[in-house]
Amino acid sequence: MTAPAQAAEPAPLRTILMPVAAGAVDELSAVWVLPPPDIINALYEVLPPLLDKWTLAASSAGATWYDQLRDANAIPGRFEASVKPLENTGADALAGFGSRSLSAARVDQANAVVNLDEPATSLVRKPKTEADLVDTARYDVQGGLQKRIVNAANLTVTDAATEDPQARGWMRRTRPEACKFCVMVASRGGVFTRASSTFACHEGCFCEAVPAWGGKALPVKPYKPSDKPSTPADRARVRRWIKENLE
Repeated sequence: MTAPAQAAEPAPLRTILMPVAAGAVDELSAVWVLPPPDIINALYEVLPPLLDKWTLAASSAGATWYDQLRDANAIPGRFEASVKPLENTGADALAGFGSRSLSAARVDQANAVVNLDEPATSLVRKPKTEADLVDTARYDVQGGLQKRIVNAANLTVTDAATEDPQARGWMRRTRPEACKFCVMVASRGGVFTRASSTFACHEGCFCEAVPAWGGKALPVKPYKPSDKPSTPADRARVRRWIKENLE
């Protein structure tokens, strides 16, 4: 009797989460054509159900991905990752963060009449327009939206890697476009558990949590850092991340 074929290992989780995040961003696109005061109101109204919907989709994707990865690695025993809706998606905080550039004072300043007869100097900045302020708000909200969606999926994976008897914990895996800080954190090669760390990713990095199985090779290879010396700012970011996640 022929043994059943081993399941193929799924693509990285980020390849699933990128279109999920893009779908959430597209759903919010109608907000940015509104006048600034209406944008503020719309963000507080639209973001809570939108984040509920898309973080749940991301969590479901994370659970399916974990189970597929487990099958592909022929991990013994029965276990299925569970989807746990977030108690707080941070929607109101994100709405407030996105609204800060659209305050009445800033919009009034953007719409103020500029005396073009006054001599311009290299030290005078061109005043921001209302369109600039809307672009800033859109950039802030889209980044926060993406981060929350990716973190929801990663939370599902880290929960599963904590609850699965066959998993030692999880590791951070980055993509080539990730920021140097995230690459540095991943390069440490640590296997984390719920007691030792809380997984979090930056906006746009699409880092992902990957389970480390008992008796299997670690899923993230050690990374040889650059010979270029780190700056004080680099070291400060490392200390802050360690304080927030490991202490």
